[in-house]
Amino acid sequence: MPSTALQFPDNGISYDYVGLPDKVQCDYAKLLKLYSTDDFYSLTWRIHLNMANRTGNVLFPQSQSCLESDITRITVINMLTSGTAITTCQRRVHDFTTIFDFFNSENLDLHYITQNSIDNFVTHLDSSSYDAWKRNQYMQSLQSLIESYISLGVIRIDSNLDATYRFPQQSEPKRAPDVIIINQLDSLFFDNNIDIPLDYRSIYVLLRLHTHRFSEIAATPLDCISYPADNVFAITIPNSKETPRHIPDYQKYNFLLSGFCGGFCHDIVYKQQQYAFDMQQNIPDEIKDYLFISHKGPHLVSISEFNSFLAEFCSQHQIVDAAGNPAKITSHDLRHIDVCERFKSNIVSPERTSVECNHTCVEDTMGYGYYSKHDEAKHLANIVTPILPTILNTTPTPRIVPQRKYEMLAQQSTTRIIPCYGLCLNRKCSPQFEKCFHCNSFIPDPQYKEYIIAAIERLKKANELIVKKHGSDIVFQQNLKDIHTFNSYLEKIDSNNRYTNQGEVI
Repeated sequence: MPSTALQFPDNGISYDYVGLPDKVQCDYAKLLKLYSTDDFYSLTWRIHLNMANRTGNVLFPQSQSCLESDITRITVINMLTSGTAITTCQRRVHDFTTIFDFFNSENLDLHYITQNSIDNFVTHLDSSSYDAWKRNQYMQSLQSLIESYISLGVIRIDSNLDATYRFPQQSEPKRAPDVIIINQLDSLFFDNNIDIPLDYRSIYVLLRLHTHRFSEIAATPLDCISYPADNVFAITIPNSKETPRHIPDYQKYNFLLSGFCGGFCHDIVYKQQQYAFDMQQNIPDEIKDYLFISHKGPHLVSISEFNSFLAEFCSQHQIVDAAGNPAKITSHDLRHIDVCERFKSNIVSPERTSVECNHTCVEDTMGYGYYSKHDEAKHLANIVTPILPTILNTTPTPRIVPQRKYEMLAQQSTTRIIPCYGLCLNRKCSPQFEKCFHCNSFIPDPQYKEYIIAAIERLKKANELIVKKHGSDIVFQQNLKDIHTFNSYLEKIDSNNRYTNQGEVI
């Protein structure tokens, strides 16, 4: 927070920009000293927010013009004096770099920015692959940049510049991940036999047991564990999202030591605490009061590290969603599923959930309560089934046909064989057995070997007929895929037999 003895610098910049006047640079350097001991033109500012007891770095790019560098640094100082978070300042530096690169690619002198220049940047964002929120983030940064240019008097063409355009946001609300994904992750993270780094396991468990933000978990103090009563322990976690100037508001969350989840949580958080204590001599002073020292080195676990680990973990353990696709999940998704679980339980009220989420109003919390598409459909089906018991009964039933017709259908090139079931004429279906046959855990039954061999021969003959009559290439490729799937069944049989024979010899 700036001292009342310091005044914000006057403009003092001429049209022929040759750098900040000495007095202006000196005044901004004085403001910087409130937050950092680094020089005004250092490539890294190590920031310490005294009131919020927060530390962090703001990194500046090396390859910037004098004007670009000055305008970026002045903007960051102004943001710090207004109580902006350090991470937001760093994001603004990154956004400015992207904007400068665009204007440089357009051979545009920053002194001569016009409305057409802004419109061209909007067009550039519109053709990009960024989501709407990311495009609007760049537009907010551009608006801030324009305001800084105007206030510092570096624009040589007098005109009304408007950078307030915002891209329309998607109306589809953010949804929780599939419950099946969370169930798979819970079974692994709550199992000490699964090799998971201690800091990541602790963070996951805390995110699952309460509706925390990752930033709050990352700011957990080292002395977070207390014992307010018999068989009860509490973990102190700060909330800084909704407080003025991001000053932490510490809250205690109570757990039973005797419960499985509570006891598990206590054990791993306690172990992480002991690890952080042991690391005190090897870490910088600014992070010595925090719990989540990374196992990778002397720094706090970042959200990007944790989310990258979740992605790798899901891939390693072949975690899939309700449709069988590879799972995609982030730390913030856990907050959404936590809210959905509380709403579904009918035990925790929306008002209590809002307090737990540290939201300013219940309406914000309700926005977190959207199920995934799959779980929402299942939930609605359970509601309407007692009322409309026949409408949702779409389970397919086999159709019995005469042997002769069965043989005729089997000869058609578009017919698909479903093992141990019969024929399927729907080429758009994705049968589950295809995934099962390729799964490493699948053990085939040898008694169906002859059946599978016959199916392969039928598919080969079908493809020969397609080639001879110049038939559909799509069907040809599908048959090749089915042949490959059935061959994997035979290979697993042979592999299993070899393993069994070796066991008999031993």
